[in-house]
Amino acid sequence: MELINKLLKENVEVAGRMNRLDKFMDTEEYRHLSDKEQRLMIIQYNAMQVYADVLLQRIDEIKERL
Repeated sequence: MELINKLLKENVEVAGRMNRLDKFMDTEEYRHLSDKEQRLMIIQYNAMQVYADVLLQRIDEIKERL
C-alpha cells in the first residue's frame, strides 16, 4: 500500500506539472518562443502524459497482486 501511495502522489505531481505547462503553452510568452523550443515543450508534455499513464498502469498491477 505504501508504494501505491507514493505512485499516486507522484502521479498528482506530474499532473500538476502537465497542467502548468499546458497553461503556459496557451500564453503569449510561449508563442514568442522559437519553433524548436515550442516543439520541445510539446514533446515534453507528451512524455509526461506517457509517464503519468505508466504510473497508473503500475498502480493497477500492484492492486491486482493484493
